[in-house]
Amino acid sequence: MAVSEAIEEVNQIIETLRATLDDMDTVLETLELAERQKLADEHEIETLRRGLRQLHRPREGGPQPPRH
Repeated sequence: MAVSEAIEEVNQIIETLRATLDDMDTVLETLELAERQKLADEHEIETLRRGLRQLHRPREGGPQPPRH
């Protein structure tokens, strides 16, 4: 009887480990998605910064601001 109980306990541990592994896979997928989104956001921010710099840059051949 003790051996069958040990077998059952080991099987329960295996099931718990499998469920934990599934949870860890889900967490990993979430982290990878967050990393991809972070990189995309950083790229978009840099694109917006470049556009903003272009707006602030004086245009060549255009009217120059008055100098005092």
